[in-house]
Amino acid sequence: MDTPIIIVMILMMVSATILPHSGSAQTDNVNWSSLRLRKQINSKLTFDIRPIIRINDNISKYQNASIDFSINRKIAEGWSVQFLSRTWFLPDSPLGQFLWADVAHKTKIGAHNISNRIRMHYSLNTNLINPADFIRWQTTISPKVKSKFRPFISIEPWFQLDGLNAFTRIRYEPGFNIDLGSNYNFTFMWRKQDSISIEPADIQNHIVITLTKLI
Repeated sequence: MDTPIIIVMILMMVSATILPHSGSAQTDNVNWSSLRLRKQINSKLTFDIRPIIRINDNISKYQNASIDFSINRKIAEGWSVQFLSRTWFLPDSPLGQFLWADVAHKTKIGAHNISNRIRMHYSLNTNLINPADFIRWQTTISPKVKSKFRPFISIEPWFQLDGLNAFTRIRYEPGFNIDLGSNYNFTFMWRKQDSISIEPADIQNHIVITLTKLI
């Protein structure tokens, strides 16, 4: 890897652990497990179905489940758009519904991949799970490696709308992808989610495991 890429990745991971937090912060460890079914409709269009199960309370208790339906289209060299619908299945609560619209761009610095994604995050407010609306900006660095093991690290600040108009959340996401062959891909990610200027702070560590199958 190029030295600047290594430095950026290290700084991003270190900052996730040393940023100060309120003394009233609440922390939980959560597992997200999912199976993504992906259909390449043509050279520009991809359709995904992804059910997710979450286990919270320090990975000891069922929290909820959801299912994503998304369609992604390449619109130009390095550019794509995506629309995603997430339906939440919550214990003792009405169904929740998120709608996301993304614009993404991928490029290279040297041999390394850099991607940016702007996401409009809209909640239909059908229940109390995160009814706020956001603009989210995710930047991901994927260094070049000569193997099927592909590491990455992302950072994603969340800008809350609904009249608040401030950054209220941030995510740090180091992880890796492995090509398993036979149209299977495995992704492991550790996500640190933190509050910004919110009391009490809500800090979550997510272990995100995804198996992708091309169909």
